[in-house]
Amino acid sequence: MAGINRALYENRHVAKASESANKPCIFLSHIFVDKSAAMAVGTYIVNCGDIDIYLDFNDADLQEAVKTGNPYGITQFIEQGLSHSTHIMCLVSVDTVKSWWVPYELGFAKNAGKHLSTLKLKGEIALPPYLQISEIIPGTKSLNDYLSKVRRAFAKVSGACLLTETLIPHSGLHPLDEHLDWNR
Repeated sequence: MAGINRALYENRHVAKASESANKPCIFLSHIFVDKSAAMAVGTYIVNCGDIDIYLDFNDADLQEAVKTGNPYGITQFIEQGLSHSTHIMCLVSVDTVKSWWVPYELGFAKNAGKHLSTLKLKGEIALPPYLQISEIIPGTKSLNDYLSKVRRAFAKVSGACLLTETLIPHSGLHPLDEHLDWNR
């Protein structure tokens, strides 16, 4: 069974059922210019990792607040997404330093006691100090290890059976090759 993007189901029974089952949910923090990478990583986590995500551009309420320039609404819906997530993963590229929202999301999540991780997108990227305190995921191989660890922790806490491992090993072409370095 695949995970879901909880942003698609806000205030609906599907997201609530997933949350009430204590299924892990990873909030994907990113800058808008990295949207295609966020979508690819999110799709991979949901379909292959069997873990829920919260991907903000699928949250209709948040997007309406952005469209109307409502900073109170934007903040409220980001905080809701973070509150309903168990983990936060910051997708980092050379453009991330231009974001005002990524540091806000990370600070809110850290203050709430959420597990923080940093996924480095392709290329050499120097991490700012506030990201160096998180779990660093330098590429696809490490992402697979991280997702396996999240699944095992969930199974241990919930007593749920783990489904067959569905993470994709590298065999020439990987769905994340465009966005992540493999052998890290």
